[in-house]
Amino acid sequence: RKQANFRGLFTKELKSLMYGFGDDRNPANDTVNVMEEMLVEFIVDVCQTAGGPQRKTRLSIEDLRRALSRPADAKKLARMEELLFMQEDIKRARAQFEESELNQSKDF
Repeated sequence: RKQANFRGLFTKELKSLMYGFGDDRNPANDTVNVMEEMLVEFIVDVCQTAGGPQRKTRLSIEDLRRALSRPADAKKLARMEELLFMQEDIKRARAQFEESELNQSKDF
């Protein structure tokens, strides 16, 4: 299978993360490149595990939950669940905000 080229895709975010975790404001490009290779490898591994032997083209949240259900990935799974909860919470808040805006505009 042909490897896709993801070089530079996460550079900006990785530099910020590395700085946030105590690295230099402008980390060495070689260091960022190695971190990016590791990140892409991790994402590919999780996606391949989640896809299972049938190699699905679309992954569901349940597929990712199964892939991260190993004891070694418990923190990652907990973080994913937290982010999913926050995403739903934000959706609910936006819906309430839009609903209240509609009600206010009808009052005028």
